Amino acid sequence: MRSLHLGRPSRIAVRVSVGALAVAIAVAGTTVAVTGAAQGGDGRSAALVPAPPPATGPPSAPARAASAPTPSVAPLAARITPDVLVTAAHALTPAELHQIENTGQARHAEVIDTARVRLGDGSTEAVGVDPSTFRAYTPAGTAESNPLWASVADGNVAVAHAVGKALGVPLGGVATVGVAQQRAERVGAYATTGLPGVGVLVDRALSGALGLVPRSGVILAGAGSDPVVTAALLTKALGVGYTVTALRVPTANGRLAWVAPAAGPISSPYGSRDDPLHPGRPEFHAGIDIAAPLGTPIYAAAAGVVQYAGPASGFGNEVILQHADGVSTVYGHMSTILVTSGPVAAGQPIAVVGSEGESTGPHLHFEVHVNDHTVDPLAWLAAHGVQVTR
Repeated sequence: MRSLHLGRPSRIAVRVSVGALAVAIAVAGTTVAVTGAAQGGDGRSAALVPAPPPATGPPSAPARAASAPTPSVAPLAARITPDVLVTAAHALTPAELHQIENTGQARHAEVIDTARVRLGDGSTEAVGVDPSTFRAYTPAGTAESNPLWASVADGNVAVAHAVGKALGVPLGGVATVGVAQQRAERVGAYATTGLPGVGVLVDRALSGALGLVPRSGVILAGAGSDPVVTAALLTKALGVGYTVTALRVPTANGRLAWVAPAAGPISSPYGSRDDPLHPGRPEFHAGIDIAAPLGTPIYAAAAGVVQYAGPASGFGNEVILQHADGVSTVYGHMSTILVTSGPVAAGQPIAVVGSEGESTGPHLHFEVHVNDHTVDPLAWLAAHGVQVTR
């Protein structure tokens, strides 16, 4: 059993690195002592509030004609479970695609456009897809409704639920997104793709305008009983210049190993409370606050992939990690962000405690989302072997 109040716990994580066959099991335990004040809370509510328009910046996305017909998207016929994602910084040649499919022994390979993009003042991974096929990779019960895919087919941007919340952009609002140059695009839907780290989803017809690299990624389905082994084989076969990610990571006893995200007492629990910035005003607190001095390390609570890193409405700065089985975690108010993209191990430092955004003092705001719904982080951690102190 591990405690939130005791420093950094041990971690066990499986990682597949690029450029060599390196499936590593990392075990580490470190205690960090930092002096300073350890009180804090935040006034962030779970509601999605439009961010104020910037004084300068790109123009608003053009309004769409009210009479424009809604694209027809066929009902979902089948759901395919993705096993491995392979991406590169260049368009994959037919020979490369053939090698990936054969080495991965996949029954199905879906070619996509992809790139790391700037989203507002932060960053995330963007994917360009064919809405008529990509729905097969969406987890059950999250984002497979026709309106979502019709919106993508209509040329709108879809963003991950947690990313939309971080940006403070509501449905119908405008977000700037792109690689070299950012465009103002309408957020037409929130999405859950089941792909690690992906925060933006667009129709492939919009890929070029946003700077996505055409045919630079492949999703493999039916790639063997152990996607980690398949990913390792692909990493060795492809060499440097490719990113290979196992999308289904085997876990001990059917669940990920979890650790405490920071050392410190709980200064505000999950649930209904008075807004600390507006006494007497009730609000719903979607996470827990862990009071800690400025500069205290913040750790990834479980192995995952960075979905978003950057400025966020209410939190000042925010990191969102996507984990297995539809779980994501949110970390807010940090003074410095240490990760921007890629995989992270459980217990890996991802940021340091600050008091950015709507905050009354230094602390970490920590949320757990399961299939895009918040749950009590204290109960979740306790159920996964992390003993917490209030």
